[in-house]
Amino acid sequence: MLRVLVAVVLASALLAAGLPGIELAARERSEATLTAEADRLRTAIADLRHRESAVGAAVGARRVVTVEIPARARTAAGGATLALGGVPWESRSDGRSAVDLAWRIDGGPITTRRLPGLRVVHYRDGRIRDEPLVLEAPGEHRLALTRIERGGRRLLAVRRLPEL
Repeated sequence: MLRVLVAVVLASALLAAGLPGIELAARERSEATLTAEADRLRTAIADLRHRESAVGAAVGARRVVTVEIPARARTAAGGATLALGGVPWESRSDGRSAVDLAWRIDGGPITTRRLPGLRVVHYRDGRIRDEPLVLEAPGEHRLALTRIERGGRRLLAVRRLPEL
């Protein structure tokens, strides 16, 4: 009986010592996944910017990109969020943001990226929205990227496409 009790106590201590490392690894894996997705988006946006001309409405040349938000699992942290066209967790005093891509894992630090020469905007229902496009639900999201021009400004309109 004493041996069983010692074995249970020892197993509990080992588990307690290992859990923080497992949680850290899951967070780092989710961060790496979102960074890779953001890099794919940046590549698609750069390709669109360099190869296509801007049009007056969001009906011109576009790129369709599929982005995956990791789901909570043993090897991935939950609560992953990716935003395009601003940082939804911060207030914007001037109504505009200098950030094109932002993401964070489970309420952690915010990682941001700026795309030089082009501003990313959320385009929905035929008009530009003041808020960023936020992807929070785990799984794949299809996005349409279109280079447009409004009031002499070069913009990249991003909108969510319906599921197939």
